[in-house]
Amino acid sequence: MVFSVRKAGEASPRPAVTGLSDDIRTVTSDPSSVTVTYAGSAANAAGIRDFRLTQVYKLAGTSGDQLSWTFTLTNTSGAQLEVLDVGFPLPMNSWWAKDQSAIYEQNVGRHSFVAKDGSYLYWQRPNGEAPYLVMTPQAGTSLEFKNKARYNEGPFAENDPAWEGLVEYYVHSANAVVARKAQAAQYLPATSLTLAPGESKTYGFTFAWAGSYQGLRDVLFAAGVPDVISLPGMVVPTASKVTLAVRAAGGITSITGQSGKNITVTSQGTRNGYSLYQLTFASLGANSVTIAYGQGRTSVLQYWATEPIDKVINARTTFLTTKQQAKTTRGYDGAYLQWDMARQKLITWDDYPGGGWKEWMAGGSDDLGLGPAAFLARKNVDDPVGSEIASVDYFLQRFILGYLQSRTENGARTWQVYRWFDGRDGSPNDQGVWRAYNYTHIANTYFHMYEVATAWPGQRTAFSAREYLTMCFRTLEAMYTKIPLPTPIGDAAHDLGLMGEGTYPEILAALRYEGLTGEASALQGYLDRKRDALFAQKYPFASEASIDTTGFETNYTLASMYGNSALATKVQNASLACRGLQPLWYFYGSDNRHMGESWWNLGYETHLGAWQQQEYLTTYATPTDADYADAVRSTYGAYFAGWANINSGQIEAASANYGAASWQFQSEKGPSNYDHIPNLDGWWAWSGECDLGFWGGVRTAAVAVVNDPVVGLYAYGGEVSLASGTYTVVPSDGVRQRLFVAPSGVLVSLSRAKYSRAQLSTGADRLTLMVSGPRGGTSSPVLSVKGLAAGVYDVTVGTGAVVAQLTSAGRPVSVALRDVAAGATITLARTGSGLGRDVSGSASVQTSFTAAWNRSAALNDGSVLAAGIDEQVRLWGSYRPTGRPASETLTYTWAQAVTLTSSRLTFWSDAAQGSGDGVALPQEWRLEYRDSAGTWRPVQLATGTTYPVNPSGRASAVSFTAVSTTSVRVVLSASRSTGGAYSALGASEWSMHTA
Repeated sequence: MVFSVRKAGEASPRPAVTGLSDDIRTVTSDPSSVTVTYAGSAANAAGIRDFRLTQVYKLAGTSGDQLSWTFTLTNTSGAQLEVLDVGFPLPMNSWWAKDQSAIYEQNVGRHSFVAKDGSYLYWQRPNGEAPYLVMTPQAGTSLEFKNKARYNEGPFAENDPAWEGLVEYYVHSANAVVARKAQAAQYLPATSLTLAPGESKTYGFTFAWAGSYQGLRDVLFAAGVPDVISLPGMVVPTASKVTLAVRAAGGITSITGQSGKNITVTSQGTRNGYSLYQLTFASLGANSVTIAYGQGRTSVLQYWATEPIDKVINARTTFLTTKQQAKTTRGYDGAYLQWDMARQKLITWDDYPGGGWKEWMAGGSDDLGLGPAAFLARKNVDDPVGSEIASVDYFLQRFILGYLQSRTENGARTWQVYRWFDGRDGSPNDQGVWRAYNYTHIANTYFHMYEVATAWPGQRTAFSAREYLTMCFRTLEAMYTKIPLPTPIGDAAHDLGLMGEGTYPEILAALRYEGLTGEASALQGYLDRKRDALFAQKYPFASEASIDTTGFETNYTLASMYGNSALATKVQNASLACRGLQPLWYFYGSDNRHMGESWWNLGYETHLGAWQQQEYLTTYATPTDADYADAVRSTYGAYFAGWANINSGQIEAASANYGAASWQFQSEKGPSNYDHIPNLDGWWAWSGECDLGFWGGVRTAAVAVVNDPVVGLYAYGGEVSLASGTYTVVPSDGVRQRLFVAPSGVLVSLSRAKYSRAQLSTGADRLTLMVSGPRGGTSSPVLSVKGLAAGVYDVTVGTGAVVAQLTSAGRPVSVALRDVAAGATITLARTGSGLGRDVSGSASVQTSFTAAWNRSAALNDGSVLAAGIDEQVRLWGSYRPTGRPASETLTYTWAQAVTLTSSRLTFWSDAAQGSGDGVALPQEWRLEYRDSAGTWRPVQLATGTTYPVNPSGRASAVSFTAVSTTSVRVVLSASRSTGGAYSALGASEWSMHTA
């Protein structure tokens, strides 16, 4: 333990350290306790003198499964003694070695909450497996300060990146906060203890086990420590209402906002043993809330307030395009470079402030330089702005294609990526192309620009959608096949999880949809090899630095793609374990693995991990799972926390920095191993890798409706009410395109529009969205829904006629609409009974002919075009100018036999039957299956039924006697004009159903 004492009459305090007092230490024990006493005067001047220290370690709890640690200070000096510091280290096995099994099973991660009487700490293995060790203060004991051995500060110093250094916690810290002002942050007032001659004071802590996150909360409550739940988290937009739930064994006396911050606190009664309050914050930045409880005890919660998220996102994208993109005659023209809030300047190769690794800091590459483009491109998929799209295109044309990917062999571009700009124009001095981490960011930028070009054909882009997608593939192909080995980071493309690999399923789907089947097969093959390498490991989370959690995204993605639910759960548990649940804005939801909690808070993994956790919650988890509530709280707490890094004046006040962003928050403040970067009260002044996190943030954005076991019905990122069997949701998540209603298991996704209100029946058989264009006005939305109750759904816009029909039968369903007025409603209402499971999604598709502008994959993508929609890439069609045949054939083939009983075929047309031109409804159609001998045979329709031909958007459905087969086909007879010419045929969806 470490003390600082000052006897009456002494001018300055002096240290007193138990580690330098062995000569006066005695140890005694009995069957249930151990007592360690320091009595007398230590020979070492920095040892214990003028007071006696008695420490007692005793088994406690009803089963002896807890440990009580008390220490008593007795003044033996004969004069008044002021004890300015009472501190102690808590060393645990937290050296992050390279061996992943050692890291995840033998190391421990610490989560601490220094908050006066309500303080606590808990430790858990990085794999998230219980039990967790919890330390709580006994009555009369509190914590107020945390200190740490910094870089080069003795034998217990920080050792980047393996160890954060020895950490000490203080009961009193009046001298330490002054002595360590430049090295450690003070968040709470410092106190000291005064002892009269012979007077004693006892402090104590209890260590107990928790078997789950809920068990952790129960341990806190039993120990008299407040159990705090804050929704949506500890970083909150000023426009939102915070729900605070608190319970303490001694009862809650009051909740008080920080003076001068205009915090409103409104009691909302009690529920499930918790006192509920509604909070609002008017002041940006740090805000504290004090809980008074029990017999005069207090605990301090620390919040951070941001502007509304949509405003924050737009401020950031505007700043990137206007202030962080280089415009120069040098080789880094078009690059997105770091911004320095301290100097209010761009950090360029030609105007570099010094320090650090210049190639990394000013080279325009890696996460720092490539993350902004990926973020900008992805944001514009949801909310297109012409100047931002043009900025990304300029980046791709000038810096990527013109520099980083300019390497050629035999006159052809290799698509390899140079590491960075390093001072030489044309191409870098360093011709290495080995850094796999660069490739994924560039590939994602190409891919998102493909999405922009596809979704917003009216926006001007430098390349066609297909060109962007092809460049995405070529970049990934180069990563997997053209990086010469060995490299400083091994065969990272195949052996390591890389940031940005969560888009693989979308890229594969796009390649297949666009008919780039060879490219899709090649990428699938690369991923098969990577799957085999990662799945063979118990903890396949390694990165180039042992402390990174960057591998979680890739492993979750591959686990989900290949059906490895055990690995998906392992990733989820490990991700949750590195994110604190303490009510401190810089810890709650933040990825705190980098050398513990002391620095690297709110880095880019805050948002990337939120994406992965949310995907797990919407894919694998159910509300009845153990610790589901805390997993949801962590996930959306992380989502909101990740936006804290964008400056609206709360980080740096200059107007020139509005929309700038900080690399990360350093909760210990003071210098770091990156001390060339100015520190703005804990915030790094350089933007660094933050935009990679924001890329993950816009991919995560959603409203999540849950029945929280403590606060009840709640919407993260919005407001929700329930009346007459209908949930009504008003979103404020910043993007307004996704909605997850956990009690019903329904996930709603909207593209090419935003929604301002949603209503979903509790039976999940009716959904209504009020929509508008991204910036108001009309829209042409694509609405996708997963989890609707089985059945046939009519799609209507406003009070108009039915424009399409959907079939919910075990697969997500989707409908594309056009020219929907701002404020109009889209309704999906079940009108027919449930059908058997739709198995068409697992079939391969063959057609007798598909026009170049159409897609055969559209037949089984779950998406229907509403009547009047002319989006050729969203349907199958057989048009050719001349020589149109009398019939066309569509075929589904499965790898294994399926038993089928019904089919629904949704036609598309732009010409009348009998016109002999355009795409018309068929004259007739029939369905055949292939028997075990390989012969095509007609299905036997239900008695009294025939093959209907319904207009565009309305399914033509048939039921038939069950058949077991591996292949079915539709034979379509084209309509014919009186002159003998045949029209072409078209369809937007064809589903096949089991019994």
